[in-house]
Order: sequence, then C-alpha cells, then structure tokens
Amino acid sequence: MITTVTTTRAEYLPPPQRFEAGTQRVSQAVALAAAIDYLSEVGMPRIAAHEAALGQRLVDGLTAIDGVRVLGAGIALPRVGLASFDIPGIHSHDVGQFLDDRGIAVRVGHHCAQPLHRRLGVTASTRASTYLYSTEAEVDAFLDGVAATIDFFGVRS
Repeated sequence: MITTVTTTRAEYLPPPQRFEAGTQRVSQAVALAAAIDYLSEVGMPRIAAHEAALGQRLVDGLTAIDGVRVLGAGIALPRVGLASFDIPGIHSHDVGQFLDDRGIAVRVGHHCAQPLHRRLGVTASTRASTYLYSTEAEVDAFLDGVAATIDFFGVRS
C-alpha cells in the first residue's frame, strides 16, 4: 500500500491498492478461535522458550559466518525467533533467491522499515524467522545455506 516511507512523509499507491492493507478476510476471523485454543493447549511459555532458543541459535550461527552482519539488538540480548542480516556485496534479493533454490524461505527487502535501513546504511536486508514448528535442523540448514551463498557469490570481508 506504500512505496516510500521516511521520518517526515509517506508515499502511497493509488486506489484501490492503498486501501488493501486494512481489509480483513473472513476466514481469518473464523480461524482465530481455533488458533487461540491450539496455542493455549501448547502453552505460550513453551512456545516463547522454543523461539528464544532458536533465535539465539540463528544469531550465534550468523555471527560465526565471516561476511555476515547481524542487524538489530545486541547479540547477547534475549531474542525472539528471528534474525535480520546483511551480507555486504550481495543484495538481499539475491540472498533470498539463492536460499529459495535450496528450499529455504526468508523475507527480503525493507520490511516496512525503510528509515531504519537508511540509518543502518543498508539498501535492504534478509530476515529469517522461526516458530513453534521450526527445528534446530532447519536453523542449521539455513546457516549452511547462508555460508554457501557467500561462497557462491565469492564475497568475504
């Protein structure tokens, strides 16, 4: 619904795209009760602990890869199950495509945070996330994929 965001203004797409972000799907409302029941049964503290452990595994693994810059909160701070990063010399879209070819899904781009990206001095970033259904083996496969991305594109710091 937007094209550009700065700290002083925002530029929006023309109608009707500019209004789509607020349109709710009926199926989401119907499924909400089932999702709440499921998450309550599993237990939110259990989910939070699992996410924190995988989030730390992501950050520790990314930090250990030469050429990767982890973005965001300090490495030692408690985390949720995600990590944003930049590989100088490789655009995030290329990182995402390389990982996608290996069956690994990540988000790439501005993540609705263009002012933050400008502040950090990056054009865009790559973000990996985990949740209740994610495994340590999947995090390890992601980390192997990031290292392979750097090898494939031939960039090292």
